[in-house]
Amino acid sequence: MSRSHVPLLIDLKGRRVVIFGGGGVAARKARLFSHGDLLVVSREFSPAVLRMASEGLLKILKADLMSEDGLEIAVRALDGAFIAVPATSNQALNAALEDIARRKGVLVNSVDREGEVVVPSIIEKGSVVLAISTGIPALSRYIRMRLERDVELYALMADLLSSIREDLKKNVEPQSRRRDLLWSVVSDKSIWSCLENGDIAGAHEKAYMRVRENLTPDEQDNLDAGDSQEGLDK
Repeated sequence: MSRSHVPLLIDLKGRRVVIFGGGGVAARKARLFSHGDLLVVSREFSPAVLRMASEGLLKILKADLMSEDGLEIAVRALDGAFIAVPATSNQALNAALEDIARRKGVLVNSVDREGEVVVPSIIEKGSVVLAISTGIPALSRYIRMRLERDVELYALMADLLSSIREDLKKNVEPQSRRRDLLWSVVSDKSIWSCLENGDIAGAHEKAYMRVRENLTPDEQDNLDAGDSQEGLDK
């Protein structure tokens, strides 16, 4: 990934993504981009693509992209598109589709080289999303394998912090103070230990106690009054 690339998380809801090609590579891209308004254009479609279409995750448009008529269909399909993914088995065709997309101001995720949109290796668990990009697929895969062991634990901590954060928003100002209180939970090894051992209720109790000891008496009363089921009244 070049220095000009900026890592972002983008909401694709309502944004058109067009994938050209209907094979295995297109299917993998479709699984990633299925959160958007997804269209797959190809002469033929793999069973995986057809299955996603039957589930309402994408729309398909049949076209022979090697023909003049097919390229005209591709041009029209890119009207209003946000991202284009030329994922056919023909590199020359992919390059032509990339050129069409760029001339129409559409971002390109290339399968043959580095485009404007680079798809990282992604680990997702609950509200935790880790994206890994090294420019070397083998290294990205290795890092992913190392991190996957810890993601479930991070997701549990994220759920715990989200619960506490909502309570603090009602009772504690300013935001910087809430941040420090949440950091006191994140940095508490005993809370992590509870999560690692599967003691979710114990982790919640310790977390609320850690926060409570840093609150004023009035804030403590308010927190106790709105305490969650897994909080201080265990």
